[in-house]
Amino acid sequence: MSSGADTPNPPPRPATPLISPPRVIAAFCIVAPFVAMLWIPTYNEETPKLLGFPFFYWYQLLWVVITALLMMVAYFAVERDRAVRRAARAAGGPSAASGSSDATTPSADGTAQDGEGSQ
Repeated sequence: MSSGADTPNPPPRPATPLISPPRVIAAFCIVAPFVAMLWIPTYNEETPKLLGFPFFYWYQLLWVVITALLMMVAYFAVERDRAVRRAARAAGGPSAASGSSDATTPSADGTAQDGEGSQ
């Protein structure tokens, strides 16, 4: 019987936390427009008018622009977080959380492949 001493296991590396500040910022940027638009009593008014448009309409149109800006912030926050995780993994630091889409996995021939499909 083998006690497992024949094949030494590498020491476990601490996992990078799944929830990081950039991801929290991205989540807020994604959720905020939904809350603003679904909370109808806050903008169900006719006044103040802007260029003849009731508040109800121009408030929603304003949120189209705000949402685009928030999505841009969310995108760059997630990309920055991915870059930090890749740099930490490349430097031999904490590994990305298991199941992450940006994990590098070995292929059948022993070479590393990026989890996003780039080779």
